[in-house]
Amino acid sequence: MTFEEKLKKTAHSDVWAEYCGFLDLTIREYMNIQERLLMEQIDLMARCDLGRRLLGENVPKTVEDFRCQVPLTSFSDYADILLTKREEMLPAKPVVWLKTTWEGGDMPAKWAPYSEAMLQTYKRNILGAMLLATSTSRGKFKVKPGAKVLYSLAPMPYATGLFPELMEGEISLQFLPSVREARKMSFGQQAKKGYRLAMQSGMNLFFGMSSVLYGTTRNLDQLSNSSGKGGGLRSVMGMSPKMMWRTARAFYRCRRDDVPLRPKDLFSLDGFVCVGTDTNIYRDELTEAWGLRPMELAGGTEPSCMGTETWSKNGLVFFPDACFYEFIPEQEMLKSLMDPSYQPHTYLMDQVTAGQKYELVITVLKGGAFMRYRVGDVYRCLRLKNQQDQLDLPQFEYVDRIPTVIDIAGFTRITQREIRKVIELSCLPVGDWVAAKEYDKTGHSYLHIYLELLPEAKQSLVLSQKLLHEHFSAYFRFYDGDYDDLKRLLGIDPLQVTMLPAGSIRRYEEQNGKILPVGAPKETILDLLRMCGIEREG
Repeated sequence: MTFEEKLKKTAHSDVWAEYCGFLDLTIREYMNIQERLLMEQIDLMARCDLGRRLLGENVPKTVEDFRCQVPLTSFSDYADILLTKREEMLPAKPVVWLKTTWEGGDMPAKWAPYSEAMLQTYKRNILGAMLLATSTSRGKFKVKPGAKVLYSLAPMPYATGLFPELMEGEISLQFLPSVREARKMSFGQQAKKGYRLAMQSGMNLFFGMSSVLYGTTRNLDQLSNSSGKGGGLRSVMGMSPKMMWRTARAFYRCRRDDVPLRPKDLFSLDGFVCVGTDTNIYRDELTEAWGLRPMELAGGTEPSCMGTETWSKNGLVFFPDACFYEFIPEQEMLKSLMDPSYQPHTYLMDQVTAGQKYELVITVLKGGAFMRYRVGDVYRCLRLKNQQDQLDLPQFEYVDRIPTVIDIAGFTRITQREIRKVIELSCLPVGDWVAAKEYDKTGHSYLHIYLELLPEAKQSLVLSQKLLHEHFSAYFRFYDGDYDDLKRLLGIDPLQVTMLPAGSIRRYEEQNGKILPVGAPKETILDLLRMCGIEREG
């Protein structure tokens, strides 16, 4: 039976058990599944050229053998095979290839192969996430065939594009706009068209990247509040009677109470799902605007749909059958980033500590290509079990990318290499520099570059910072197409530039005995500014 048929013909308790039953596992049962699927994946890998390259001559017989014998990997270990899509070297035949940013600029995009078994796992887990997104407690959910979904997803070959593809044939969903239309539109065009369609007949689900959802919400607010002055909502052409009544009632109440019109006044969502690296930043604003707290999913191109929050929306639980998970403690991660030859120690799901931050390491199961792969994401373990929700499994929250990668709103990944390239392209007299991910007063992230000009530069401080900002913005947009979407979609300036006195960075490094990295922590930046006599709030 399809998922829709199960909803109609099967008891809700049975549907819940099939798709969300992993939440009832004990930690020991969870680890048994992890270990069994890992050994099956090792067996598949041992039969292909890629696997033999990674595993070496002696195929691991146990999980501990695997962790001792197989080194941690990065995409460069797979690039020659995956960028040329050499399917004959993989552990299972790919059904689809998905794409994501590597380092931006002139680096090629990363490609990840998905086997049929991986897609089936992805589908089952995303259906489970749909149940959880509409749930109010264990076993109680509100998924309706024919539900209207505001479409805020990047299309194939990006990972979010799999969602509508996999739902086809399982459950009838009405995407706003249709998938076919959305593929021809920008994110901004999708939002406006989807909003107009939602205004005509309503919507039930909102699903997309958290930063895109935020941008869409801002557009909805602007469109809605401008409508009272002769804007888009004045026209009721095509509106259903229900939406016409809801709109009139919302306008009356907002004018009576002298409050702005918000999306929650017009729509009543059954489920609100967001993915992306800055979900925690946008979550409170989204909750206020829509009247429903969004549920977060964890995943990516390489790991697929990896984890979900539950009905309480207070922490991620990782699916046991998507990847085999290992965790590098923060101090080990930092040590390995300073010394690439150092192999950090990892912990398993039943060995993590509450409150600790970890870099995630994955082995993709069901015929995936990646083994002991450093995704570049950092998670914090919130708790080892949740007694209130009767969970015996650890729950996590996403923290950020690793310190050497600056991720802005989930759109672009900026590294030392990319910043250096932009500085070279600008031909400006820039000397030493350091970069950090920082947050404005509203909590939205941006890239902050602190730099020194070479002695021959004669501009004044104010003029130089303005000039540098304009030049760098132009070259970032030229060099990294994803960067340009940040300002257009989210309405934020993703870059700030601050000039430092010549020699400051070198003096700081000599006094503290360390090199200032890309992605320097807040405390380090504040210490540097204090040494330069620059005061900054926060």
